[in-house]
Amino acid sequence: MAGEIDVLRARLQAFEGAQPAVLLDPAQVRPSKWTNRHESAYASPAFERFKDNIDLADGNGQPILVRRINDGYEIVCGHRRHRACRELGLPVFAVVCDEPLSDLELFLAMERENREREDLSPYDQGRMYIHAIDSGLFTSQRKLAVAIGVSHTWVRKVVRIAMLPVEVIEAFSDPTAIQPAHAEDIVAALAADEAAVIRRATELAATKRTAKRSATEVVHLLVGRANAQDETFVIRCGSRTVGHWRRDGKGRAVVTLNANVSDEAAMVQVVAAIEHALGGGLET
Repeated sequence: MAGEIDVLRARLQAFEGAQPAVLLDPAQVRPSKWTNRHESAYASPAFERFKDNIDLADGNGQPILVRRINDGYEIVCGHRRHRACRELGLPVFAVVCDEPLSDLELFLAMERENREREDLSPYDQGRMYIHAIDSGLFTSQRKLAVAIGVSHTWVRKVVRIAMLPVEVIEAFSDPTAIQPAHAEDIVAALAADEAAVIRRATELAATKRTAKRSATEVVHLLVGRANAQDETFVIRCGSRTVGHWRRDGKGRAVVTLNANVSDEAAMVQVVAAIEHALGGGLET
């Protein structure tokens, strides 16, 4: 596998410089079946700035790479450049691969370009990797990770995001904002009470147009910790305030004691009281 990948990469580098570039009608060029950007990426301020630059230059100065198909061309690299030219009504500058280009070569070219230029979101990467495995390009997440030169742990994390239930994905205004830590919390909540999480997700999806929430806020609502981390509770000893406690973003209780009551002797008593209250100690 490693030897084959090296050969394919060498072929791709040859494609990029050996063929003359031509101007194509964007309507003749279709996105690859491996296209991996969520539609929200094309509605972002970053894409508008990118499109403005292409408009000012009267076209994409850096050509896209395409392969021939029966009814035109398919993009190998350059989906954003093609989309910008199409929306601007400009011809797209392209290099055409005249030699046969396999699906594996196409996938590797797209994946490399995305990581070298503007990184995909974890959600988009996860969708791309799932598609590659489901299509038979790779037999496992581990073999995919080796082929593209990233850790298996990273592949597993982004695939977990893309495999979240549809109802959960639709709860987010922009799924590309979902991070691996968010997915970890959601998966744990689904394991504990899937029906409750799906119900909350459906309710959030129905209101996301009117209530703009960050990805972190959506996660808190999905797992049933809505704003709990923002509420602080006073700890009193008689009439004195001796500290506070709150819940953090993972639902853990965080206790803060004032300096004048947290010397070593006092902490021995506090720990003993906590252990007694929780039934004789915590498992580690």
